[in-house]
Amino acid sequence: MAMIEIGGQLFPDDCPEKCPGRIMGYGQGDLCHRCPIFNCTGVFRLLPPEHYRPEWAEAWKKWFDTGMEGLPELYFEVEK
Repeated sequence: MAMIEIGGQLFPDDCPEKCPGRIMGYGQGDLCHRCPIFNCTGVFRLLPPEHYRPEWAEAWKKWFDTGMEGLPELYFEVEK
């Protein structure tokens, strides 16, 4: 599996097999629609990896690395 830098963090270029998003579905606002892997990889990527929010990339990286329990903590406004 190849790795890709998204928002300053390294992610696999494909969805992890045990990601709960795989069984949740793909409706508007679902988990996958915020995911850096979903948004920044593949043929139909929605934005370039360097444009993904770094603070979200960090939150997703932590979530993936700690077992994908609950939901990643994503904030809509940058904390100052």
